[in-house]
Amino acid sequence: MTDILLRASKEPWEFISAPDVLKSNSIANNAGNLLFGQSVYRMLSASGTTITPDRYASHRTQNASDYAAWINESFDHFVIPLANAFRPAFRPALRRLTKVVRRLEVPVTVIGVGSQHKLDGGTADEELGRDVQAFMSAVLERSASVGVRGERTAAFLESLGFGGNQIDVIGCPSVFMNGQPRNIEKTASSLTDLSKIAMTISPYVGKLNRMIASQTKRYQNLIYIPQNLKDLNMMIWGEDRSKPKNRWNPTHVAHPLYTEDRMRFPLDPRTWVEYLTDFDFVFGSRIHGSIAGILAGVPTMLLAHDSRTLELAEYHAIPHLKVTELSSKVDAKQLYEQTDYADYNSRLPEIQRTLVDFLEKNGLAHVLNEADTSLEFDEKLAAAELPDMVTTLYADRQEGRTAILDRVRALHHEQTELETRMEQLEKCVAEYSFAAEARKLVGSWQRRVVGKLRRRK
Repeated sequence: MTDILLRASKEPWEFISAPDVLKSNSIANNAGNLLFGQSVYRMLSASGTTITPDRYASHRTQNASDYAAWINESFDHFVIPLANAFRPAFRPALRRLTKVVRRLEVPVTVIGVGSQHKLDGGTADEELGRDVQAFMSAVLERSASVGVRGERTAAFLESLGFGGNQIDVIGCPSVFMNGQPRNIEKTASSLTDLSKIAMTISPYVGKLNRMIASQTKRYQNLIYIPQNLKDLNMMIWGEDRSKPKNRWNPTHVAHPLYTEDRMRFPLDPRTWVEYLTDFDFVFGSRIHGSIAGILAGVPTMLLAHDSRTLELAEYHAIPHLKVTELSSKVDAKQLYEQTDYADYNSRLPEIQRTLVDFLEKNGLAHVLNEADTSLEFDEKLAAAELPDMVTTLYADRQEGRTAILDRVRALHHEQTELETRMEQLEKCVAEYSFAAEARKLVGSWQRRVVGKLRRRK
């Protein structure tokens, strides 16, 4: 029996409601993290293996010594799926994770880590480079190699002194989330104004604002799939994500995509992919939003805006355009016409072999070569009750009423819990006050008795 600790948010069949996702940040700020975590969970679900998600405690813990001691005592292997972890914003978490890894005695395997730079490359931050060097050195002392997302990350690590057989380019494991990937084929020669389109964009990419505006107006069946925690807060509680510098940026509750209930937020990988199977086309700048479309079997066009998205598109041969290449009049119909999955489909066997070689090189049993779809994992996941896509507060019909009822119920439960805690706190304060008053009286009595005894002497 092999016990693996996996850096992942949750068990794949675990139901976590939207309010609870907000409270615990179980998506680590971005729902895209759910995809590759669940993918690695499935591919490592071999016979004789048990997997425990760390719920992201490994990069959040403030007590690295105790956490590492627990890993050493409880597990045989620590597997760390990562995304664009080599970026300035993730440095504090990377440092905490490094402290844990340095104290481990069990093997450690990093899968799918990437660096993040501008499209034109640019120079890496020196402090980031030092943190990445420390992390890589700690991992490689406990690992045969590190699996990276693409050639750009490999080049970045080579500039820091890592190369040769220390680095394996393996892409992102999320394309194997459902096991054997299926080929992507167009079912229609072109889109119409009534086609069902999913848009998955990064609101901070300002060059997409004009496109968002035009596509929102033209395609009434277009749905926006946001991914960030701030988006979820806006979806369920009506709090603006930010003050919009551009009113067509869908980060505020007055945006047509919000008021017309044309937004859906994913809380779970399975329900996210299932939702997209009904669409004709997916486009946008989110790499995992794009991979969700691919997993659903839907033609998808990625709009690459930085190195992390571009290198995965290049490695997996995902149809893509750089945002710098987009014309001001770009349209979903044109993007659909340029979407060709011939290279993606033909590369799948090679990509799978590369990932298999990496896993076996690092001593990990897996099910990637198994064509049997009746794995225990799949059966358990299929039977699980998982949360639906989150609607906006403007959702109508039964779906909308159910959503509002769920949110009111969540608020009521939270209020009741707070009131109970307040009552307990007030009781404790009262008991403490009584005890303090009693101690004061006893102290006063003791002083009087001691005083009398001294005077008698």
